[in-house]
Order: sequence, then C-alpha cells, then structure tokens
Amino acid sequence: MMQRSRDRRQGFTITELLVVIAIIAMLLALVLVGFRRASLLSRVSVCLSNQRQISLAQASYAVDNGGAMASPRTSAPGSLTHTFTGPCGGYTALINKGDPLDSSYHAWTASYGAGLVNGIEYEFQANSTNVAAKALSGGRLYPYIGSLPLYRSPLDPTLRLRSYSLSAFVGVTMPHDNTGFSTTWAPWFCSQGVSPRDWITTHVSHIRVPSQTLLCIVESDGTTGLNYNQQPWVIDPRPPPGTPAPFGAFNPGAWGTSAGWTGWIDTPAFWEPHHITYSYVDGSAETYSLQNSKLVSLVEGPPGGGAGPFYPQPADNPAAGPWRRDFMHFRDRLLPGVFPPMTPKNFQ
Repeated sequence: MMQRSRDRRQGFTITELLVVIAIIAMLLALVLVGFRRASLLSRVSVCLSNQRQISLAQASYAVDNGGAMASPRTSAPGSLTHTFTGPCGGYTALINKGDPLDSSYHAWTASYGAGLVNGIEYEFQANSTNVAAKALSGGRLYPYIGSLPLYRSPLDPTLRLRSYSLSAFVGVTMPHDNTGFSTTWAPWFCSQGVSPRDWITTHVSHIRVPSQTLLCIVESDGTTGLNYNQQPWVIDPRPPPGTPAPFGAFNPGAWGTSAGWTGWIDTPAFWEPHHITYSYVDGSAETYSLQNSKLVSLVEGPPGGGAGPFYPQPADNPAAGPWRRDFMHFRDRLLPGVFPPMTPKNFQ
C-alpha cells in the first residue's frame, strides 16, 4: 500500500501537463516567428544583391561604352529633340542622338517592338513568357546581368518577370527622357539656377555624387491594374506648394510656387513597407522603412480605392506630422549635388 501511494505521487497532474503544453506552444511560436523573420531577411538580402548586380552591370556597360550608361527607359522616347523656352530659353535637348529607330535606342530592357502590347512592356509570366523574357534578354544590360532571375525580387508577390526599375534621372538627357515632365519642371528649376543642361546624366562622369544617387529600386505598377513596370521610376522633384525657402536659395520667391505638383508619380513597391530596397550608382544598396504608416493605404487603398500613381500627398502640418518624410528620403537621392535641397524636412 505504501509503495502504490508513493508511485501515484510521482505522476503529473492535469494542471502540470497543461503548463508543460503551454510552454512548448510558446517555444514553438517563438521558433516560428524567428523562422519567418529569418526568411524575410534572407529574401531582403537576395533583393539587395540583385540590385547590386544591376548597378554593377550598369557600371560595366559604361566602361565598355566610353562612360555612357544604358537608358532607364524600357522603350524609345516618342520625341527625340526638345527646345526649352522661358527662363531656360535657347537650349535644345537631343535625345538618342536624334536617331528615331527603336532598335537603336540604348534601353536597359528591350520592351518594345513586335509581340508586346501597344509597344509597351508586358513582362508577365502568365502572358507570353517567351516574349517577356526576350524583352529582358534583348536589353543593353542583359549581357552584363546574365540571368533572368536577377530581374525579379523574391519579395515580389506577383508573377511579373521584372520587379526593378531604374531611376528616371540617371542615364538620360532629361528626366525620364520625357518632354512632358521636363517642360513642366523646367520653369521652377531654372528659377533656382538649375538649367536643363544640368539634367544630362548620360555618362558616369555627369553623376556628381554616385554613392548617394539612386539607380535601381523595387517598383510595382499594380495599383493601376498593371502587371508590368512601364518605363523608369520617377517622382516630381519640385517642392510641394507651401514649402519654405532654404537659406541662400537662388530665388526664394519661387519656392512653394510649383503649381500642379504631382508628388509620387511612381511609388516604391510596398511589398515590405519596412524593407524597401534600392541601390546607388556606385553599386552600394540599402533598405528603407516607411515612416508614414498611412501612406500604403492612401496609395493602394484597403484594398482598393487608393489614389494610385500621381498621389500629391498633403504638405506637413502639426496635426498630421511630417507627411513628406518618406517622399523626401527618395527625392534627396534623385540627383544630389544638382537639385536644390528641399528644406526644412520636418516643416510644421
């Protein structure tokens, strides 16, 4: 009798078993969270590596072409010359050396020509993968990149073949090589002492601060129903209306008068809002975490109904906080040393 009683005392009670099960469940949860975190960071690392490779491919291309870089466009521009008037009068920009042939344009991806929708890029796996792959492999940088998977970010939840876009301000005669943007922006820049001649970034030697000049970035045009990234990544580099003049501005009175400001023309891809990846002209790469938690829903919607491209976010105010912090992070990396600074960053 005494032995049996002692054996019963050595067993576990229901309460003790439940406690053990709870501890095991907590440990499993911690392991799962850690695994997911490690998996995310691994994909972020691969994404950064891909963009480093693209930046280095651009540098190698320039070495083989007298310092000239491949264009960030995905097809040839519609206009090959443009004459600026007003405060920048007397200057004519010549795009692609005046050659009208699409086949001769030095676009980094050859997303134009037969088999593509309306002559624009259609790099989407569910639709004519062969044509999409040909658009990438036919681009000027492919011989230096050498692998189609490098065009795709592991963070990209879609089926597109290319997740990255090049900055519209690098490798061009004018931003985007687009006369529409350039005509609209020229008056403000000229009023600040920046001539359209300063926009020329066709050669590596024209980039004043390579280590701070954005070259490649994750982009998604999905907010407009597109399953491809059309043309380079571009935002409106002028300051929002109401921005105070920085000390020593060439013409302080012109600050805050950029009527028709469009702000985010393209946004970075918001697949991982705390891990937006991009690379610089010098080949370095980094990630950025969005500061405005509302930006994603304002642009993309919850899940629909967002503003989409050309979202002109409001100016900063004490109630809303510094709304422009995210925009300015990328704006400051467009052409540092050329574009006048947009300060103060946290105007309230």
